[in-house]
Amino acid sequence: MKSKNKRNFNVFFNTHTVSGIIISVALFVCFFAGAFALFQTNINKWENNVKNEINLSIDYEKTLSIIQNEGFIMDGRSFFIQLLDNSAPYIMVASRPIKKQENSNLTKKGFSNPKITPYGPISVKIDPLTYKIIDRDSVEPVEHLGTFLYHLHYFDQVPKVGIYLSGLVSLFFFFAIITGIIIHWKKIVSNFFTFRIKVSIKNLWTDAHTALGIIGLPFQFMYSVTGALFGLVILVLLPSTMVLFDGDQGKLLGYIAPAYKTFDKTNELLIERPNINQLVQDARNELQIDKLAHASINISNYNDQNAHLMAEFRTKSNKTFYDDAHIIYRLRDGAVVSKKMLQNHTYQGNVLHTVRKLHFAQFGGYFVKAVYFLLSLITCFVILSGVMIWLEARNNKMYQKKKRFNSYLGSIYLGASMGLFPAISFFFCITKAFPVEMENRFEILSNTFYIFWLSYIVYAAISKDYHKINKHALILAGVMGVMIPFLNGYQSGLWFWSSLQSGYIDSFFIDICWFFLGLLSLITAFSVKRLVSHKTKRNVKKTITKPLDNKTF
Repeated sequence: MKSKNKRNFNVFFNTHTVSGIIISVALFVCFFAGAFALFQTNINKWENNVKNEINLSIDYEKTLSIIQNEGFIMDGRSFFIQLLDNSAPYIMVASRPIKKQENSNLTKKGFSNPKITPYGPISVKIDPLTYKIIDRDSVEPVEHLGTFLYHLHYFDQVPKVGIYLSGLVSLFFFFAIITGIIIHWKKIVSNFFTFRIKVSIKNLWTDAHTALGIIGLPFQFMYSVTGALFGLVILVLLPSTMVLFDGDQGKLLGYIAPAYKTFDKTNELLIERPNINQLVQDARNELQIDKLAHASINISNYNDQNAHLMAEFRTKSNKTFYDDAHIIYRLRDGAVVSKKMLQNHTYQGNVLHTVRKLHFAQFGGYFVKAVYFLLSLITCFVILSGVMIWLEARNNKMYQKKKRFNSYLGSIYLGASMGLFPAISFFFCITKAFPVEMENRFEILSNTFYIFWLSYIVYAAISKDYHKINKHALILAGVMGVMIPFLNGYQSGLWFWSSLQSGYIDSFFIDICWFFLGLLSLITAFSVKRLVSHKTKRNVKKTITKPLDNKTF
């Protein structure tokens, strides 16, 4: 029985180790970049020197007129319109392409605009103050620092397969967590309170790995599940679509997200309809939503007899975890098809909503995001310590032949992981150093970021000194972190001691956080001494006290 238990332990231990090593660098990037991505909107506003709390309203009828004047065929389309405040505020208008035969019985209003395809997709950004088109090609502000870090945390920069890789990494992370719990289950309490300083470095890393792993266990488990769901959602939903909904994606969407239910076209022209602005105002009154919550609207089958309008509101209140409400109107007569009040928590649609809120810390305000940020950094240390355990375990005579290879491997790993910290702080610095008017600005900035990161990996591979790799990363990140608020003040005039009073809350928040994070990094870098095993110390003492013989000379 003992041999069987030992064999099972070894299987779980090896599974835990292998799954952890395979995903180590990728998982570190997910959590470290993800920690900054929690403040994506704040970082974008800091970069663009934008004030907070700008109350704007959307004229939906005017927005649709602008799209029509561009030359797009409107009839039969489905439109999604939303006010976003990611960097500077803008109205997002999106619509999938339509086929000519889909609306053959509807009125065609042709325009000769060579820049657009009348039946093609619509992806437009509109200024909510001037109602001029800002961008005709993209509705997402990818060329901003916060958004870049958000995309980096799920490898979106890797074409086509990046998000699936992040899903697989999360899945492996889930296996590592489960096997880690099984390994430590019997001694999980005692191991948490065990911290052996006066023993080998391997035991020191093991105790730190175990203690911090237990502290962040619920957080890490949540992220492994939600990350896998987001990254591999197509693989999760595809079987459900085929088996339960006969391959009809519209039916599936209507089941898991009732607010975005699709409706069949009649291909009959809708002559008259209610004013959309008035319907949205009626929806606000019907659902008892305050004026600060903006509506996201989805128009299904525009100008068709079976056209419907969905108005969804997400409040900014932190009083309740579920902050969404919606109502669906039939446009030909303004009748209410369905609605969901804030207090009505149905299971349909709440699963994805809950996953999104948990994953992106969209509840509890700055406090919850700060807790998530801290737990993300703790998880990064757990990942680092796990690899250091693996490296220290191979620092003996059994692995003497692979010592050179393991040394290179460990150096490259630490360089890729720890080098991300100074690379991100460097990105923040050059964002304020390069003028906004510069052509291809963000492409140059992002390429410079990658070059810096790669350079640190090369330095780490050449150095092969783990202590120096970690220390120099912290020093570089610390120096640049302290510089960031002063660079921002010099470039924009928003010095952190006055930006808060002027209403630039995000500018103050990012500056002050980087200042203290930089100081903490410098203090840590110069306080932590090189780890030396007590076994090594004893061996050195024995060598010194050993009597000298003639062979010594």
